[in-house]
Amino acid sequence: MIALSEQDTEGGVPLSQNEVLVIDDDSSVLQSILLSLREASIPAMGFADPLAALNHASEAAPTCIIVDLMMPGIEGLDLVSALCALEKHAVILVSAFVDVGKTVDAMRLGVDDVIQKPVPGEVMEAAVRRALVGLKSTKPDTDTGFTRRERQVAAHILDGRTTKQIAQTLELSPRTIEFFRASLLKKTGSPNTAALAAALTKLGFTEH
Repeated sequence: MIALSEQDTEGGVPLSQNEVLVIDDDSSVLQSILLSLREASIPAMGFADPLAALNHASEAAPTCIIVDLMMPGIEGLDLVSALCALEKHAVILVSAFVDVGKTVDAMRLGVDDVIQKPVPGEVMEAAVRRALVGLKSTKPDTDTGFTRRERQVAAHILDGRTTKQIAQTLELSPRTIEFFRASLLKKTGSPNTAALAAALTKLGFTEH
């Protein structure tokens, strides 16, 4: 296990511009995630204080943020909501208490992935790499009101891909893709996928 320094937990000088941020008040869990990411050559910075993490994230370049659901002094998904509201980071929620309701709420806020603790190092590494790749491949578009992940799904829908194909490409479950599809239908006021494709085209979305 690595020892957390003051820089690790409070801010300090990041290892790189796109350093992954890890937020967890459990020191042992935080150390474990940081170690596994750094061993995988993924620069990472840890935060035990949610407010310090949010302040840093607001100024940081777009990156991936791994955040624990249960944080001291934070109600439910409030921290996740604040991080997603920055609209520039990929957010991965980790929790020992993951249920359908919380997963849906988290996805509605704009998280990229929801993972249940304990998380094997290789699972976390794969999730982070997917998030970072997706972050680089998606252009910002705040005018539509879509989350970054919704924009990814929208582009694949215009490609004519099925839910299963989109799920395989984005490495998410078909159920998760159906959630994002339903959200896009609602936001565009579209009654079906054909109408959704037309609405997306009008909004300026293009095929891959």
